[in-house]
Amino acid sequence: MAGITERNRQKDELASVGFSLKYIDEWQPKTTLYRHKPSYNVDGEMTADVGTAVKGVPGSPDYVLRKSKIGLFPWPPSEGCTCRWCVASAPVPEEALKGDDGADRQTLTGRSPKKMGPYFQTDS
Repeated sequence: MAGITERNRQKDELASVGFSLKYIDEWQPKTTLYRHKPSYNVDGEMTADVGTAVKGVPGSPDYVLRKSKIGLFPWPPSEGCTCRWCVASAPVPEEALKGDDGADRQTLTGRSPKKMGPYFQTDS
C-alpha cells in the first residue's frame, strides 16, 4: 500500500469524482463496477452498454480510481449520477431548446462533437 502522502492524494482524487472520503480506508477486496460509458471494440461496435456490471474486480482504491477515469464506478448509472458520462447523456430540458426570442434552437443531443478515434465512433 502507498504511503500517507499517496493515500491523501488518492482520497482527494476519489472525492473529486464522487467517492466517499472513507472509501480508501474501508475498501473491499473484490467489488462490482458498472459502466457509465459504453465500451466499443476496434471496429467501432458496442461491446458493453451503459449499466453493464463488471463483477469480481479488485476493490483497491488505486484500481477503482484508474477505472473511474474510463467510466467504471461501483454504483449503477442513474438520473442523479453526476459523472461526466451520465451528465453528457442526460436528456436536455425543453426550456434549453428555446432561444431568448422563443424560437426553437437546434436539437441538442448531449453528445460531444469531438471524435476520439476508432474506439469511440458512433452512428451519429
